[in-house]
Amino acid sequence: MPERVVNTFLELVKINSTSRNEAEMRGHLLGELRRLGYRPAADKKGNVHLTLSGALANGPALLFNAHLDTVVPGNNIQPRVLADRIVSDGTTILGADDKAGVAALLEMLKLLQEKKILFHKIKIILTVEEEIGLRGAKALSFQDVQADYCFVLDSDGAVGSVVNKAPAQEVLDFRVRGRSAHAGLEPEAGINAIKIAALAVSKIKSGRIDSETTANVGVIRGGAATNIVPEEVLVKTEARSRDERSLQKQARGMIAAFQKAAQKLGGTVEIARRREYEKVDVPPDAPIIKISRLAARRLKLPHRVLASGGGSDASVIFGRGVPTIGLCIGMEKVHTKQEYITLRNLTLLPKYLLEIIRAANDYERTAVSR
Repeated sequence: MPERVVNTFLELVKINSTSRNEAEMRGHLLGELRRLGYRPAADKKGNVHLTLSGALANGPALLFNAHLDTVVPGNNIQPRVLADRIVSDGTTILGADDKAGVAALLEMLKLLQEKKILFHKIKIILTVEEEIGLRGAKALSFQDVQADYCFVLDSDGAVGSVVNKAPAQEVLDFRVRGRSAHAGLEPEAGINAIKIAALAVSKIKSGRIDSETTANVGVIRGGAATNIVPEEVLVKTEARSRDERSLQKQARGMIAAFQKAAQKLGGTVEIARRREYEKVDVPPDAPIIKISRLAARRLKLPHRVLASGGGSDASVIFGRGVPTIGLCIGMEKVHTKQEYITLRNLTLLPKYLLEIIRAANDYERTAVSR
C-alpha cells in the first residue's frame, strides 16, 4: 500500500533523533518490529538488529542497513506533503536521510509477510551515530555483518540506481601554538597562532581537488580576547579520495602547509591524523551489481552505477569483507533545510527491496546450476 509507507515516513521524521539522541527512535522501532511479530534486539552501542530465517533451506544471506540518526537542525520536524514530494517547513532538515531508508525497511517487512515471499536469511541493522563518524557501524562485530550481500539504504538519487564506489577519508587536526602577549602593551612579544593558521589555510588546496578527491577546512577554534595575542588555535580538516595516491598527496600537502607556516612565523604545530574509513570499490560486473540491475529491470527502473563522494555505513561493512553497495533511495538536498523526497521514490523503494530479494534468490539459483 503506497500510502502506508508515506504515513510511516511522516511518523518517523517527527521523532527527534539527532546523533547521540536516538533513544526515542530506537524504542519506537523496537516496538514496531515486535508488533509485526519479530524479535529485534539492541546492542550496547544502541544499534537495532533483526535476523530473519525464511522458508528456503538454501540461498543468499542478505543484509540491509540504514541509520537512525539525523544531522541538525533535526528536532521538531514538521513535514509537508506537496503534490509530488515531501519537504520540511523550512526551519529544519526533513530527515529523509535516513528515515526514508528506515521506513522502506519497515514496509518491506510488512510486504514480506503479506506476499509470503520466499527467502533464506535476511539481516537488518539500523545504526546510531552514522552522521558523526559512522560510530554505530564501527561498533558492529565481524559476525554481526556477515552476509553474502549488503545493501545500504543511504544514497541520494533515484530509486533503481546504486553506488559502487565511495572514498576513503583522512581526518587531520592541527593544533597551532604561538605565544601569548598583551595586544596593546607588547604585541611584538607574542606569536599569533591565528596568523599561523591563516597562513597555512591560505596555502592548502581545498574543495574539489580532482575527479576523485576533495578536501575541507571545517573548524577553526581559538583565541580568548581581542586584547590578547592568541596562543593556540585548533584547525580541523579532512581529505577524501577514491584514489589512495591522491589521498596521500593531499594529506601530505596539508601537513606541509602547517609545518611551513609555523616555522616561518615562529610557532609550532601538533598534528593528529587518523583514518576515518576505507574506500568502497565494488567492480561493476560483481554479482551484487547484477542482482541490483535485475531487480531494477523487473520494475522497469533506470539502473545507473554511480561513484559517491560521501561516506556511509557501507564504508565500514565493505571494509569487513562483505560485498556492499549503496542503494539510491530518492532523498535530495540532504543536510539542508531544502531536503526533500518525491512520493514516487518513497513508494517505489520498498518494491525495489522486494525485487532485490527475489533477484538475489534467482541469481544464486542460476549460479549453482551453471
